[in-house]
Amino acid sequence: MFQCQSGYTLRKIKDTCYLLPYGQQIADQRKGMVLNETGTLLWNLLQHNEGMEFDDLVSAIARIYHLDSDSIPMLCDDVRDFLTQLQANGILVEDLQPVSNFTTIYLEIAGLKLQIYDPKQLLLEQSALTHFDSFGFEADSSPNSKADQRFELLTIPPASHAYGEVLLQNSELSVFEHANHYIIVFHPMQNLYEAHMTKDGSYVRIYCKPEHSDIATENLFHAIRLFFLFIAQKNGLFAIHSASLLYHQKAWLFSGHSGVGKSTHTAFWNTLFQTPYLNGDLNLLGFDIKKKQMMVYGIPWCGTSGIFTAQNYELGGIVLLGQHPSKNHFEDLNESEQILRVMQRMISPAWKEQQLSLNLMFAEEIVSRVPVFSFLCMPQPSSAQSLKAEINLWEDNHLT
Repeated sequence: MFQCQSGYTLRKIKDTCYLLPYGQQIADQRKGMVLNETGTLLWNLLQHNEGMEFDDLVSAIARIYHLDSDSIPMLCDDVRDFLTQLQANGILVEDLQPVSNFTTIYLEIAGLKLQIYDPKQLLLEQSALTHFDSFGFEADSSPNSKADQRFELLTIPPASHAYGEVLLQNSELSVFEHANHYIIVFHPMQNLYEAHMTKDGSYVRIYCKPEHSDIATENLFHAIRLFFLFIAQKNGLFAIHSASLLYHQKAWLFSGHSGVGKSTHTAFWNTLFQTPYLNGDLNLLGFDIKKKQMMVYGIPWCGTSGIFTAQNYELGGIVLLGQHPSKNHFEDLNESEQILRVMQRMISPAWKEQQLSLNLMFAEEIVSRVPVFSFLCMPQPSSAQSLKAEINLWEDNHLT
């Protein structure tokens, strides 16, 4: 919903209409604007209704000017340009609110409830169903109950591109902080225009093209992960880029830079010791206060590995993997180095200093409760045997 920013008034001087700042807006050196007839109508509609959605503004102008359906696309462009100008000058703010009262997909992941409104069934492709089905997938559910995070997939472009302050920008995405929400642009994902998320992470609106394809579905699936990790972090759950397997009924994480051999090493374990895979790429950790255990929670996201579980397990420990050309070698790390290395393997948001602090504090919690090994090894089965022996030795010394 678009709303007028306080501190501006519409005034007509002779034959020209102006939006003029007053009070603090003048003190902040905000500029005014000249409005044409349509701009004046839009401003009056926004003020009279105490805010309106983009589609409602377009419909109202179309009725006033008696426009036919052929004129609507051009009108949409004009209204969008006007709203963009107002937002860019701080005269208009967008208050994110859900458009629909119904959910088409319901998920529960690591105790967090997610609801997704997907009227065009963009996620109801086999690739997404395979992953989401294990997490309480429901279609065409009843009206919404309380959710930790709610998504709406809207198959329209956003009304404005007034992004705000840059928090993070790379080849994959850009994260902006607007007045009352975050805006994320996924650069390689051609079917996604952009996404808007409230500051508390409770509501996400994804603007996307009405495209049904495996690639489009995968893009949406991975975009949702980013926002889930935001709300997870706010609930004390943190993601580590790592492969994991089950050993002695505990989850062991194997983490390292891309190409270091996480998949190769866990495959050795699976072949030699028949240890079950848990997740091939990403693991979500949190501390269970009731059990007083560090836990690894099942999530549907697993990179390109296709390996994931919906089950939760106690964390056994973390292995920081590295490569060595000629031997298997354990590197001694002091406690601060362990904390730093664990935090560096997290992919939970670190857009702002407070988020970095949360990641760092949780890394300290991990290191205080489970072993963290730094293991430089060769890409050979002997590496799995050496590590297994070291884990067994640690367990013998600490769990008996």
